[in-house]
Amino acid sequence: MKFTLRKNEVLRSQTIISGLFQPGFFVSAYPLRINYRLSPALPEAPQLQVLFSVSKRRFKNATDRNRVKRLQREVYRLNKHKLLELPLFSSQSMVVAIIYTGQQLPEYKVLTASFLRCIKKIGEQTHE
Repeated sequence: MKFTLRKNEVLRSQTIISGLFQPGFFVSAYPLRINYRLSPALPEAPQLQVLFSVSKRRFKNATDRNRVKRLQREVYRLNKHKLLELPLFSSQSMVVAIIYTGQQLPEYKVLTASFLRCIKKIGEQTHE
C-alpha cells in the first residue's frame, strides 16, 4: 500500500469548495473539523478529494499556518486508507475539507487521534 497524496486528490475547484461549505455534513473532534459532501462516483475523477485549511485569524504568521497544514497533510496521507475502507466508497466519491480550529500549534499525536475520531464519526453518520 502506498501512502501518497497525489496532485489530483487536492481540491482546487472553487464551485466544489463553495458547495462544500454550505450547510451539510460535518464532524468535529477538537482540534479538527471536517466538512464533507458525497456525490456519485465518476470514472475519471478520484474517489476522494481533500482541502486543508487553517485560520489566518488564529495564526498570523504564514510559517505557523504552513506548519499546521503540513502536519494535516501528513496525518491525512498516512490515514487516508482508513477513510477509503468505509463502505460508502463502493458507489460514491467524497469531497473533504479538513479545518484546524485549535488555538496553539498542534502536536502530531493530537492531530492523528482527532483525525481518527472524525473518520469513525463519518462512518457512523453514513451508516444511518
